[in-house]
Amino acid sequence: MALRLLITAAFLASVTASADLPAPPKASDLADFPMTWTPDPIGAFDAAPLLDKPAGRLGPVVVKGAHFYTGDKRIKFWGVNLAFSANFPTHEQADRVAARLAHFGVNAVRFHHMDNQRFPNGLFADAKFETLSEEAMDRLDYFIAALKKHGVYSNINLHVSRHWSKAHNFENADKLPESYDKIVDIFHPEIIAANKRFARDMMSHVNKYTGNSYASEPAVCMVEINNEDTLFLWGGEQAIAKLPEPYAGMLNGLWNKWLAKKYETREKLAAAWAEGAQPLGATNLLAGTWAPEAHGGAAMTPKRDGPTITLDVTKTGPNDWNAQYGHPKLKLEKGKFYTLTFTAHGDKPRKIGLGASQAHAPWQNLGLIAQPSLTTGAKPYRFGFTATEDDDNARISFTVGQSTGVVTLSDIQLREGGQEGLQADESPIAAAAGSVPVATHKPGDSVTASRKADWFTFLHQTDEAYWVDMRNFLRDDLKVQAPITGSIGIGPLGTLSQTRMDFVDAHAYWDHPRFPGKGWDPRNWLIDNKAMVDNPAGATLWKLAAIRAAGKPFTVTEYNHGHPNDWQAETIPLIATFAALQDWDAVFMFAYSHSAQFEREAPTSYFDIEANPAKMPMMPVGARIFLGGAVQPLAESLTVKATMPDMLKHASPSYYDAWRFIGLATDVKWDALLKNRFAVEFPGSPAPQGREAERPRVAPPLWTSGGKPGTGQFQFRGDGAHVFVGFGPLPLESGASRAPVNVTALDTPFAAVVVVPADPSKSLTEADRLLICAAARAENTGMKWNDKRTTVSTDWGKAPTRIEPVKATLSLPADYTVRALDMTGKIIHESKTENKTLKLGNTPTLWYELIRN
Repeated sequence: MALRLLITAAFLASVTASADLPAPPKASDLADFPMTWTPDPIGAFDAAPLLDKPAGRLGPVVVKGAHFYTGDKRIKFWGVNLAFSANFPTHEQADRVAARLAHFGVNAVRFHHMDNQRFPNGLFADAKFETLSEEAMDRLDYFIAALKKHGVYSNINLHVSRHWSKAHNFENADKLPESYDKIVDIFHPEIIAANKRFARDMMSHVNKYTGNSYASEPAVCMVEINNEDTLFLWGGEQAIAKLPEPYAGMLNGLWNKWLAKKYETREKLAAAWAEGAQPLGATNLLAGTWAPEAHGGAAMTPKRDGPTITLDVTKTGPNDWNAQYGHPKLKLEKGKFYTLTFTAHGDKPRKIGLGASQAHAPWQNLGLIAQPSLTTGAKPYRFGFTATEDDDNARISFTVGQSTGVVTLSDIQLREGGQEGLQADESPIAAAAGSVPVATHKPGDSVTASRKADWFTFLHQTDEAYWVDMRNFLRDDLKVQAPITGSIGIGPLGTLSQTRMDFVDAHAYWDHPRFPGKGWDPRNWLIDNKAMVDNPAGATLWKLAAIRAAGKPFTVTEYNHGHPNDWQAETIPLIATFAALQDWDAVFMFAYSHSAQFEREAPTSYFDIEANPAKMPMMPVGARIFLGGAVQPLAESLTVKATMPDMLKHASPSYYDAWRFIGLATDVKWDALLKNRFAVEFPGSPAPQGREAERPRVAPPLWTSGGKPGTGQFQFRGDGAHVFVGFGPLPLESGASRAPVNVTALDTPFAAVVVVPADPSKSLTEADRLLICAAARAENTGMKWNDKRTTVSTDWGKAPTRIEPVKATLSLPADYTVRALDMTGKIIHESKTENKTLKLGNTPTLWYELIRN
């Protein structure tokens, strides 16, 4: 995961208070549950038998049709990430970690952030990031060999977080809008050349413990060129408009050269861009009442003087939208273009947010998101947008809660029309050559659709050319035999570029921490502490599914719900079940560890799962669901077409959001993805290879929510697995009588319960042994939350971890001897079921083995 801040809409509505959720567990509700670390088999839950050993035994991983294969056998990957020094354990650590991962069902490791620093936290021997450290490579080699022995494949990440421009003192490198040369490395020749040299050094390196170069190593399952990078990156539209020199000049030159080649004369360009031009309408639509709002503890004093409003923010809340100034009851018409103009300044240089959205639930954006930068001198601003929906109660909102201070707005007007084509002082040709600026194109520009279409076509072609060149370099020059991807798919046009790779990848996080002050400040961070199961319409799963390209393998190489979210036990059951139903090809949790200080027994960071009782115990059941086939793919499929005209039409509002594009271009809703395997057919997608074989019907999962916190329920009832995630009272009743296992009562406020056969090739009805992982809320001893339960700052606490034992009743297909297990697989209590009914919660544990009587 690139270390970055998430981009959020600046005008989101206030959210339901976390007080609506079940109260935090009392100390008496929690029990110590040590996350004992062992490299040895973990008893009944041991998933190492699912792994084929050694990795690569049947030959290299290749792409056949829409999936990965090794030899003639399809292969899927249930993986974890390692970051920074965790990639370079000692030899003794490597053997222990490799064994532990295999026992938990992990068959792939993604080597991430290796290029960020010098050894011991990175690969390099020097501050210029040019020479690989011999010790780092020796440790990496031994680790990959140890993983291979246990049946664990390796995913090699090339450029992730090396900041070449800073290390080599490039002009204005410190002013680039994205870390680690992202965006500019797509078109900067020297950085591209440096990344190719690094790729050559890595992939041609021979591992002395396997005897193979990484280019030819059959246990390397995939190679990623450049993590989270594209011209369609989050915030990229705004970032490109604000590139410093000389980077802006480089891109500007490419843009004007592209225009000159396409149109040949200025007259042809002007005529093309004049199509759709429309003057500004005469009527200001903002003739109603403006309303100041303050939420979440923010305080703001508005003062009006004629057409001027002064907003004095004296206290901020946890989000920038906690202080805002909006105009509701505005009528917008779908497909109509509007232009917003105003004059503004601040008492200091600062950013504000603005947008057009619904003034009612679900507060959906209607086509405009922007973050203008204010100076201390009054300046005019102009933003245009096409309304994405009809709405009689829309609003224009200014968000000013980013910091305290005074913002002054005046002469705010919203009028129809305002699209402009080629300006009088612009030309890519002749005397004024190169004068069509890239900075003209930014969120909210008021240009014609034809001009905008050319801009996005140029960005896509530039983006795609980079990825194709890099892939060809790896495949043809370096002879890399593993499947190669460029980066994750971001937005429809960014994803289109990735369809030219061997497979398409995606990342997603639920409740990623945000940092109100300095980025990644370990003291000043917040989470929303909400459950995804409560918000099915806003779930991350659909955003991932919208990246899946028809005819290509699809992977999710980063996924997590941020720790210490109270409801994070939902993470693995939801992603494993959905990925299996969708027939995806790989899922990697982010991350196993960010440090070589392995064998920890309490989680003290946002993402590491190594010692997290809400996640690590779920890994071996997740492996049985996803790798072992305990959950089979849905029989029905749904493929939608993403045409180039549609992608260009919706390019700005869906710039980095492919799921938003699906909503704008099709009538597909989230619940259709619970019933169908979903894919997007992009231009140039591989043609289907023959008629798809008929699949057995799989009952789709049920996902409901009462529209407020603490009401969501997800349940999958299959022949090979039962998965429940959510809140009581229970249960969802549809289909209960036909299911071999049911959660019939839940006395704990929230739980994630997974039941699978120990041998996933068996059904729940016929299996002699069943495994149950049941998790609820968990925390470290001494962890200290703030009053709103949205941060622990640096008060993470320590071992032992403490769990809220799940108290639930399950109906079963037979009677069983029930063994409660600890994290090593040791039996800590034994009992028997009666009348095919099991009551959980009498023993403080997460793991149960059931042996048929």
